[in-house]
Amino acid sequence: MAAQTTFILRIFIAPEIAVKLTLTERPNSVEHLIQTLQEKCRPRLDHEFTLNYEDPDFDGQLCCLVDIKDLPEKGTLQVVRSEAESESLQSSNTEMLPHVPISDRLKSWPDIFNVPTFSYEVEHLLLEGNAAYEQSWKTVTLTRSQKSSILESMATAIMNYKPYPTEKNIAMAAEALVTAHPCLKEKSSASGWYGWKWSLQYKMGNFRSKLAKAGCLEVAVNSGRRSHNNPDKEHPHHNIKKAKHAEVNYLPDFPKGHDSTSLENVRIQIIQEVERSQRNLLLIDKLMQMTFALRRLEIIKEDPMIGEFLQKWPALRIDSQICAEFHRITNVNLRNQFYSELDRRTPRMLILFRQKATRTGRGSEVLRNFLNLYDEQVRCNCMALSTLCIKSPEPDISSTSVAILTTVNENSLIHLSPLSAAVVVEDEVVVSDISKWADAFVLLFGLIYVLHLDYPKRLIHTFTFIQKELMGLEDGKQLKPCLLRLKNDLSLIE
Repeated sequence: MAAQTTFILRIFIAPEIAVKLTLTERPNSVEHLIQTLQEKCRPRLDHEFTLNYEDPDFDGQLCCLVDIKDLPEKGTLQVVRSEAESESLQSSNTEMLPHVPISDRLKSWPDIFNVPTFSYEVEHLLLEGNAAYEQSWKTVTLTRSQKSSILESMATAIMNYKPYPTEKNIAMAAEALVTAHPCLKEKSSASGWYGWKWSLQYKMGNFRSKLAKAGCLEVAVNSGRRSHNNPDKEHPHHNIKKAKHAEVNYLPDFPKGHDSTSLENVRIQIIQEVERSQRNLLLIDKLMQMTFALRRLEIIKEDPMIGEFLQKWPALRIDSQICAEFHRITNVNLRNQFYSELDRRTPRMLILFRQKATRTGRGSEVLRNFLNLYDEQVRCNCMALSTLCIKSPEPDISSTSVAILTTVNENSLIHLSPLSAAVVVEDEVVVSDISKWADAFVLLFGLIYVLHLDYPKRLIHTFTFIQKELMGLEDGKQLKPCLLRLKNDLSLIE
C-alpha cells in the first residue's frame, strides 16, 4: 500500500507574515486550497486572491497556481490580491498606514523561565564563579552594584511577560537564576534561592515605579493613589488594574508617533467605515489594530457603560473583529483553539457525564434529564422533521449581565440547535443572527475579554475551566478542587 502523501506549505499572506499549512492529501482544486487557507487565516484573508508558487522548471521563479497538480509537496506559496482588491486598498490609503506591532509578548508566562544575559562584568564573574563552584562548592560574593545589575536585568526579563507577577512566578525566576548560575546559591536557605525571591519581589515594585514615572501605561494606570500628600485618594493596594484572565497584552502603550488625539481621529474614521453599506474589512482591521491601545486604556481606566463604549467602537459588533481583538489581547486564535480542544475533549466529556448520570442525587438527576433531551434532540435532527418557529413577543433582557438569546423551533427540546442566536451583554444585544449556539458561546467568551468583564458568578467555574484547559490561558492560580477533579477524571478516560 502506498504511503499517504503529506503537503507541507509555507504561505506568505503578507510581505512579512508567513503561515505554515499542513495537508494530509492534495486538495481537489485550487479553489478548495484557497478556501482552506481562508478558514485558517480568517479574518486576514477575507478578500479575493490568487496563489503563486515557486516553479522548479523556471529555477524557483514565481508562477500563478492554476492547476492543483502543480502544487509541490513541500514549498513556498505567496498570496496575491486581485486587482479590484488592490484598487480598493489604494483608494482607502491603507498603504499609508504604519505597521503597528501590538507587543513582543507571546504568552503571559513561560513554562521555563530563560535567564537573561547580564553585563560583561557580571557574566565574567559568574563564569569564573560557576567553574569554582563545580570544583569546591564555593559561592561568589557580589558587590552591591553587581547584585543590583543582576536584579535589574531579571526585572526587565520578568516585565517582558507581566508587570505584576505572582509569588509563584517570582519563585520560578529565582530558581531559574540559581539553576543557571549555581555559584549564586544561598547557604542559609534550604532551596538556595529564597533570598533571591524576595529581592526580586522588592525590585519589581521599584521597577514598576520607575516605569510609571516614564509613562508606561500598564503600570502608570495604578499610580497617583493615596499617599501622605494625597490622603483622600484610593488605597494603593485596592483595585489594582492588572490582568485577571491571563491577558498577555493587557494595557499596551500608544503606537510610536501617536497620542490620544491622533488615535481619536482614527476612531472617527472607523465609525465612518463601519457605517458604509460595503465595508472594507481589511481597512477596519488595520485601523482597529492601530487604536488597540486607546480602546484598552478607555475600557480599563474609565470603566464605561457597555452601550456607550460600543457606540464609540461599533466595529466590536462584527464577529470577525471580536475574534481579532481577542487575539490582540491574548495572542490566541479564539475559534481555532476553542473548537480544536472541544472536538478533542467532547467524547471524553460525554462518557464522563453519562457515568455521572447513572448515580443518585439531585445533580445526577438533572444531568440525566438533560442527556435524555439531548439524545432526543439528536434523533429528531437526524429524522429531519419539519418544524415551525414559535411566535413570541420580544424577550425582556433588562437586568441581564451576560446571556445567549436563542430563537428555537416548536419541536426543540433544548436550545442547542436554534434558528438563530444573539449575545447579550449588560442589557445590550451586541451580536445577533448567529447561526450556531456554539458560535454564540465563543463570541460571548471573546467579549468577556474584549469588554474587560468579570465571569458571571454562577458560571465562574465553567468559564475558568474553559480559560485554562480549553484556551490554554494560564494565570498562575491553582484550579479549584472541583475543577481539578474534573480535569483528573477526563484524563483517566481513554
